[in-house]
Amino acid sequence: MRYTPGTSPTNTRYPSCSMAEPRYRLLHVNTDEDVLVLTIAVQQVEGDAVAHELQRELLAATADSKLSRIIVDFQNVQYISSVAFSPLLSLRRQLSAVEGRLMVCGLTKLVGDIFYTTKMVDPTGKFSAPFEMQPDVPRALHAMKSPPTKAPESAE
Repeated sequence: MRYTPGTSPTNTRYPSCSMAEPRYRLLHVNTDEDVLVLTIAVQQVEGDAVAHELQRELLAATADSKLSRIIVDFQNVQYISSVAFSPLLSLRRQLSAVEGRLMVCGLTKLVGDIFYTTKMVDPTGKFSAPFEMQPDVPRALHAMKSPPTKAPESAE
């Protein structure tokens, strides 16, 4: 089943079994083949309570899906604070343990600037950043089909 932006949380692996709406308050959950697409549903990700809930939902959705290739889509997010990185880094650690892959996409200009400033992504490919990035879900899905790109080794 193909990913459709803006769809409600649905279990696309077993279409007859719908996920309960209240299970994920901050995420829309979709799959495309063997890739889990987690779209953040809120406009602002700030504060410890939201960060804690986002981490819980990201990890639960990943565990429930049993998939190790994850895209986190920020298309709805207009603002994030630095606490938003903790849930993403936690998910990255979990995926690293199973040789998984994590990619972010849909960054607005403001959200992208925060990711760039903190060096969480590198649009230039000059250094090794914690997260791979693509402009949108279709391109992220396409990129998931190829091996991750590595930043050049620094000469010291």
